[in-house]
Amino acid sequence: MSTALLELRQITVSFDGFLALRDLNLSLQPGELRAVIGPNGAGKSTAMKSVFGLLTIRSGRMLFDGDDITGWAPNRIVQRGICYVPQVDNIFREMSIHENLEMGGFLKKGDLSAAYDRVYTLFPDLKERRKTLAGALSGGQRQRICIARALVMKPRVILFDEPTSALDMTVQKSLIQLLESLQERLGLGYLFISHDIALIGSISDEIIVINDGVVVERGTACEIINEPRHPYTIDLIKAAERKSA
Repeated sequence: MSTALLELRQITVSFDGFLALRDLNLSLQPGELRAVIGPNGAGKSTAMKSVFGLLTIRSGRMLFDGDDITGWAPNRIVQRGICYVPQVDNIFREMSIHENLEMGGFLKKGDLSAAYDRVYTLFPDLKERRKTLAGALSGGQRQRICIARALVMKPRVILFDEPTSALDMTVQKSLIQLLESLQERLGLGYLFISHDIALIGSISDEIIVINDGVVVERGTACEIINEPRHPYTIDLIKAAERKSA
């Protein structure tokens, strides 16, 4: 079996005496999408931030392409090939689109013209408006900037924190289609956190359900949606069904 691109082995995180995440295991291959879902305060964001080096891992190991990167700082993690698209405060509103892309390449040295050209090839709409202030754009357009900025560093894994929240259904669908296209074209691995099981179920290779910092259920999207076992998962699916009715 090939080495996983990203592997979490029994990751445990605590802060201020509170056990926020316990024994999380996860394996991600190129071209795969793993989704972590759960209620507010369940440990989803803790999992994401620990992978990106924003929280200290108390125990467990994190491997990237077979190398142990446990405890690495975010700048080293980015340089190794993992980028993070946060849910809030994710653009520089007073900067232009191009200046936002430049912030994505701040860790790279030398001329980045080729990197920007490569990203603009993927996002021709952003190239046309590259001098526009990012804060003047819609929520969906701002998310496109975030994704484009992450790609400046040529990552192999992108972490997404609720990437479609606060977007209407049409924009959500367009954004997911974009992410799927980029993944197929570039061979990216995605790690999502979300509470929208209906949306995640259509694109995930595996869904991991977390509650109170513990994995309570995991399986393929088909298994989780059609044969949920844990009471929280069952309630989550019922709520999604009521919403879509």
